[in-house]
Amino acid sequence: MNLKRASLEAAGVDREGIKQFLDAVEKKGIELHDFMLVRGGKVCYEASWYPYEKENLHMLYSLSKAFTALGVGFAVQEGKFSVQDKVISFFDQELPEKLDEKTMHMTVEHLLTMCTGQEQEPPILNYELEGDWVRKFLEIVPVYEPGTHFFYDTTATYVLSAIVTKVTGEKLVDYLRPRLFEPLGITDYYWDESPQGNTLGGIGFNVTIETVAKLGVFLQQQGMWEGQQLLDRDWMLRMVSNLVDSSGGEVYSDGNEWGVGYGYQIWQCIPKGVYRGDGAYGQFAVVAPEKNLVIATLTGTEDMAGLMTEMWKYLLPACRDVEKEEIPEGESLKEQFYVCFPEGEADAKEAVDASQMMQAYQMEKNEEGLERILLKKAEKKDALQITCKFADGTERTLGFGYRKWEKNDIPEVYFSHYYTCADIRKVNTAGAYAWKGGVLNLKLCYPNGPLGVTATMRFYGEKIEITAKKSRCMNLKMEYKFVGERI
Repeated sequence: MNLKRASLEAAGVDREGIKQFLDAVEKKGIELHDFMLVRGGKVCYEASWYPYEKENLHMLYSLSKAFTALGVGFAVQEGKFSVQDKVISFFDQELPEKLDEKTMHMTVEHLLTMCTGQEQEPPILNYELEGDWVRKFLEIVPVYEPGTHFFYDTTATYVLSAIVTKVTGEKLVDYLRPRLFEPLGITDYYWDESPQGNTLGGIGFNVTIETVAKLGVFLQQQGMWEGQQLLDRDWMLRMVSNLVDSSGGEVYSDGNEWGVGYGYQIWQCIPKGVYRGDGAYGQFAVVAPEKNLVIATLTGTEDMAGLMTEMWKYLLPACRDVEKEEIPEGESLKEQFYVCFPEGEADAKEAVDASQMMQAYQMEKNEEGLERILLKKAEKKDALQITCKFADGTERTLGFGYRKWEKNDIPEVYFSHYYTCADIRKVNTAGAYAWKGGVLNLKLCYPNGPLGVTATMRFYGEKIEITAKKSRCMNLKMEYKFVGERI
């Protein structure tokens, strides 16, 4: 069940403002994947950038936190616990041997508002944490009295998920199904789990752009859906209110959008009254109540503040006042674009003969275990195939198109070895290439998330030099270099 649609004209949204926004975002090098504008609860504009498609699940990163806050809200509404309950009261078996007194004062609301008093986060995002995650969290001694200091901590949200499971006997994702997902018609999703079997809570939710838009509408409608109040309005208002001062607790270095204020897992924005659910690399559900507007994005960018700046500059002013209280249904404007391709030509016309490069190369010993690569022309016009053979016997062949994306499925390769992942987290890719100055430029997109890889191959007689760089990959290793010789 999708959201209803309306025309741009009926919704009172200026098409030129959308165009200016898209042009400005492209000029900044911001890579949009999916984008929706919703006015009056109806989608009036939607676009995808191939190889990303609006039907595909996409990783939300910390935008997952908004769904966790809703799950906690349902549990509080049903009398399972209170936000003033002490965190340690839920975890008899997970408590560390020594508990700091400040940890004993920590409440559910402190987790919701990121005011635990701690200034250290267990390294969940770096895939380094083994052992019980709740215990690791509680072992960290708070620097401040809980409730007095903002520190953004994804593990705090994980603990919220664990609390919901403790009191309901259900994983958070299962608990939300009849209360939120089914009423909103959300059927296609997956949420990763910890080694303890808990929904990750703070990260790991995979949904479509339509679900992100529905989240924004649900927040805007203060827990109301199709005339029914699903979640208490007071809870919804606290979620999106400015409850704590987040200045000085800025997570990112690219702007001050993270210093305006924080509610229950929801950020305040620079334009007064605007708020958002927020995930790394530009996964946004933005609500502008005064404009009756929801902006939903799935993106792959480091410049999240830059993306929001263009929203405020072009999208908010694009919304005109509409005479009718109820926007009539109609046909939304749909557009299809492409993620930017590598620059260059289909053939190596400068300095080298491309046909001589389509050979096998033996690689020098490297820590990634890459032993051999084979480059060859694919059967499809203007397409390349690159086969990588590894020391453990595995072999992967990737296709790359010129000014088109060739999709690849890579079985049995996942993003994480700690999380419990479904097939959605397999490393499926889409590749494109171009020759420039005798250099082969490659680009891989991962259509189920914001991650990607770029690579260059340089040829020196019989030798090849490869530099590969992961883009937007948290704190994992980013750059790889390989040297090989033609065989």
